[in-house]
Amino acid sequence: MSVRRVLCAVLLTATLAACVGPGVVDLERLPTSPIAVLYREERQALDRVDALNDMRKRGTPSPKEGVVRLEALDAMFGGSPDVQRRLREVEGHLALVDPRSGVAKLLHGMPPGARPLAWSPDRSKLLLSGRWRESTQLFVWDRASETAEIVTSGPYEHPMGCLGPGGRVVAVEARRTQGGLIGRLLATPPDGGGLRPLTEGPGDVLPTCSPTEPRIAYITADEDGHTAIAVLELDAPVARPRLIARGLNPVFTPDGAWIVYAATTTRGSRIFRIRADGAGRTSVGAGPDEESRPAVSPDGAYVAYVMTDDSERERLRVRRFDGTGDRPLVTSGDASQPVW
Repeated sequence: MSVRRVLCAVLLTATLAACVGPGVVDLERLPTSPIAVLYREERQALDRVDALNDMRKRGTPSPKEGVVRLEALDAMFGGSPDVQRRLREVEGHLALVDPRSGVAKLLHGMPPGARPLAWSPDRSKLLLSGRWRESTQLFVWDRASETAEIVTSGPYEHPMGCLGPGGRVVAVEARRTQGGLIGRLLATPPDGGGLRPLTEGPGDVLPTCSPTEPRIAYITADEDGHTAIAVLELDAPVARPRLIARGLNPVFTPDGAWIVYAATTTRGSRIFRIRADGAGRTSVGAGPDEESRPAVSPDGAYVAYVMTDDSERERLRVRRFDGTGDRPLVTSGDASQPVW
């Protein structure tokens, strides 16, 4: 453990501000809109750590931020390689976290393996993935009625997606071929109708929809497994993606002006923001541990993210959009894949 981390641990009980920069995030000022997460109670979180340690002893590689081998996309698509099968036992439950209290409310009646993906721009609907028969498909959960409806179907899997303005759906289509797994993007047209091809693949995943424009950002992987964030205008006459940065897990701010994402640095994975044209790349603060899976608050003032410590515990934290202040949101159990 570094000297800085030891000092932070010691001083934390006296004053949180000593280690998080100017000002502590006041939880009472956070928007009340819930954060959808995969939540693990304390016992389940510890079981997950044991599973990861067992895999490490057996030499099972862990995916690295910024590089995704095409053959390893199977795990990202919700398939069933050894790692995915083992972790399914401790993957957690879909829950809504109250940002101000940190209390996680489990959602019931969800499809098996439900994972949060994206809120609609008005936060009335939540897109999630889950298992349907023998495949992974997309569902939309209605916040008012607390019911979920399936929105994609076979013969291929649709494990990732986002919701854009006007109810438009963007989905990943995962197809298994003799050469491996192919991922491409599909989207519903502006005037309604079924999903239509948007990209050719073979490694296009993790789309995020702009809440204000017919625009998406997503991760594209080349044949060597190197990933980049691409931006694509949905309704352009000739749609050509624009590569803007290396990284993973992009998400738009509520005004559509910025894309927040995780990227590998010499100190590990950290959170950054960048404009859709590739300008203005800026760090969104930095702590001593791995940071991933950013989620921007509905007012655009805060970024929730997952902090992974040396024990592989996944802690949900929050800091201001300008990178100042930092504090935990969930103090009991673990939370991952936040969607705010």
